[in-house]
Amino acid sequence: MIGPGIAALTGLYLLTMPLGPRAWGSLQMNLHLSGQTILLTVLVTYVVGAAVGGALGVGLGGRFLTTVGLTAIALLTAGVLLDALAPGVGLFGAGRVLSGLGAGGVAGATVVFARRAGRHRSAVVAVLAGLGVLSLILGPLVNEVLTTMLTWRMGYLVTVLPLGAALIAAAVSGFVLLLTRRPAPVPPSAPGAPHSPAGQRPWNAPPGA
Repeated sequence: MIGPGIAALTGLYLLTMPLGPRAWGSLQMNLHLSGQTILLTVLVTYVVGAAVGGALGVGLGGRFLTTVGLTAIALLTAGVLLDALAPGVGLFGAGRVLSGLGAGGVAGATVVFARRAGRHRSAVVAVLAGLGVLSLILGPLVNEVLTTMLTWRMGYLVTVLPLGAALIAAAVSGFVLLLTRRPAPVPPSAPGAPHSPAGQRPWNAPPGA
């Protein structure tokens, strides 16, 4: 839960972080984007990717929770690095698509995990919802500070640290779950009844049985 949860909150941060006026203007000037192009490249691609990733995360997370979580975090990390290092609008847009897919996928996996929390489900959902709102609010504020002091690219680079921690935590928890998983119990046979293949009579069965 820790790994996907951290990644999901980072995905929410990445959604709103470009919305600050200084960060938005620096990004537009550096990549030579028009008003419509920057809206499409920065926000629309991310939201569409997150919608697709979220549907896949919820649909596949029920059966392959660890695999979905690890894949989504890896996509999110790759997209962030691509955005931070992109020399032009093409690679930056591709990075936003990958980031959106990863953010949606890990959010879907987190939803699946929250459903399995049993009697603690309400508390888990409340905590995640509160932290999610906080991430949305802090996104543009933190990015504005980083853009003013350094560069708009730093707002993306700083997310590599929590995403790396999330990837390690998800991998470790998945490995532990694999080691501690118990095999399915074999139903016991009736006492005193010798095992015989289906359709064959036991050797000591009376004639005509």
